[in-house]
Amino acid sequence: MADTVAVQPPPAMRIRWLEPGGAGPERDIRGDVTIGRGAGCDIVIDDPAISRSHARLRASPSGLVIEDLGSRNGTLVNGESVARCDLRPGDAVVLGSHSFEVIAPGTEVGTRALAAVSAEGLTVIQPTVPSSATVLMSIPDEEEPASGTVPASLLASPIVSERALAAAGISVTVSDALALGSGLGSFVFVDALRIGGMDAASITVVGSEPAPFSRYQRLCQNSQIPAHERLRSNSDSCPDNLWGFPGYAVRELWGNLKRGDLGTTLSVLWSIFGESAIADTYTPRSGDVFTNVTREAERIGWNRMLRYGRIRTIRKTEEGRILVVASEGEGPSHRQFAVASPMVHLALGYPAIQLLPDLAEYRERTADRQRVVNAYEEHAALYGQLRERGGTVILRGRGIVASRVLQRLYEERLRNPDITVIHLHRSKLRAGRRYGWSQRKVDGEFEFQAFNWPKGCWTGPQRYALEAAAPEDRKGLLDVWGGTTTANRRDWRRIVREGLRDGWYHHEYGVVEHVVQTDDGLLRVRVRNNKDSGGTFDLAADFVIDCTGLVASPDRSPVLDDVIRTYNLERNPFGRFHVTNDFEIPGMRHGTSRMYAAGALTLGGPFATVDSFLGLQYAAIRAVNALAESEPAGLHRLGPLESLGQWVRWARRQAP
Repeated sequence: MADTVAVQPPPAMRIRWLEPGGAGPERDIRGDVTIGRGAGCDIVIDDPAISRSHARLRASPSGLVIEDLGSRNGTLVNGESVARCDLRPGDAVVLGSHSFEVIAPGTEVGTRALAAVSAEGLTVIQPTVPSSATVLMSIPDEEEPASGTVPASLLASPIVSERALAAAGISVTVSDALALGSGLGSFVFVDALRIGGMDAASITVVGSEPAPFSRYQRLCQNSQIPAHERLRSNSDSCPDNLWGFPGYAVRELWGNLKRGDLGTTLSVLWSIFGESAIADTYTPRSGDVFTNVTREAERIGWNRMLRYGRIRTIRKTEEGRILVVASEGEGPSHRQFAVASPMVHLALGYPAIQLLPDLAEYRERTADRQRVVNAYEEHAALYGQLRERGGTVILRGRGIVASRVLQRLYEERLRNPDITVIHLHRSKLRAGRRYGWSQRKVDGEFEFQAFNWPKGCWTGPQRYALEAAAPEDRKGLLDVWGGTTTANRRDWRRIVREGLRDGWYHHEYGVVEHVVQTDDGLLRVRVRNNKDSGGTFDLAADFVIDCTGLVASPDRSPVLDDVIRTYNLERNPFGRFHVTNDFEIPGMRHGTSRMYAAGALTLGGPFATVDSFLGLQYAAIRAVNALAESEPAGLHRLGPLESLGQWVRWARRQAP
């Protein structure tokens, strides 16, 4: 006998699950709806890629909000990893290997039902999209698509029609050059285009950040690099200055002299002329970099080129160009738009933040995002609690971020000495990596190197060796040159020595088996001992900070994953995009149209330091020089005299 269904008020929003064949089942969202693998969730998804308590949807009269509940694989909205995000019609959400789209209220509910409704009233979804399936960041088929959104049928093919999109009511703009990402990678590419002769009106930048350094600045601040602290970057690695002269060291010296700050001036001089034998290597302050990038952005007209949007889909077009579909982030309509161009640059950055498996399992089980954090997440409250009440912190990872966090914990100990730090490693670090006659120094469980890579990877023999190497040989070289290192700073070495001597800092070794919360609110970490004695032991702490880094695999970005699968793009041995020595993605060639890439998604290619300031500039210059061969839209190679003239304009803060 069928149950009587009560009449309910109109839903605030509706979601439609996406299946390989297109649109899937739909569901109205009222109140709070939890999604996960656990039986206690409102929507249960039987998929190992989904956490037990993965995400929560919250509907209200003002709209729909999604909140990640500390899941292992994260929650992506339009390709971006989010902790909490307001949703609008047209937004695409990815949970593990499943995805759904938000559709406007009032859209007629589809006739296909969800898999089953259990006796407990839980919606159970069987896996319909295997972990290897493509998740298309485009809108599924609708008989009557919402105004200003792209019907999935128009994006189903690898080759789409710009005319058909325009006929469907989508704003389609044709631009001579298109930069996707709006971060520092996009910025240095556009800077090179402008200096090379291209007008600002001929360039479009699509991205979701207001300033080119916005995301990078957030990562810096979260990982304890405020404006007055120094980056791990060389003086001549200047994203605001294509020539690298004057570098940040000279500019900092001049600024200090003008302010009459003789002490800081002498300190900088000591670093410049003493590095790295008798002084710490000079590196610029993060605030100085952001200030100078802001100035250069104003000079080249960045805001005139920037179009705010969340990138959803990339396609080749019948008209011979490469097109991006993006969603506007402002206004109630949340309309989509498209930009097509024969010259496209892709620099989307790191897709997600990484958590160690045992910590990810703890967070998905408990939804505790306060005690177990990644160093790149916002976690300032943690230091405030330590300052007030003291406590024990377990650090994971031994790279530059761990050094930064340890410095911050040391500074908090000066206010409250009742703070203890346990640095947990899988194994003891006995020797640094060796290449040729060189070997990195190891001290206090840290492996030292001034920068992420040996300096020769930028302009020396390692750069030429890597570019000349076959793709299959590059991985071996990068494995030797890379690895987890930190800067050899005297103050950091002193902090470690003092901590070991005074007992507030010590090392432990082993593999974590699990993390649980005790009745008294502490975290108990069960560790399997790697030493000869074997066995297990427990560590108790108030907080655990994961300093192991970011996720760089394009698989974690629905946009990049879709492009790779749609065009069967080749990958390098690191699993990133295969690019030529000019950083072109050969599989995206389309007639005379070209797509270039930069940043972490090209690691494993012809250049090692791809995610450094100078690495981004190197990739941009190689791409722009390759494009300039056909001299499109005024772009051309700079000769010595013209380069000098452009540098003078830069020095005078005049537009290119």
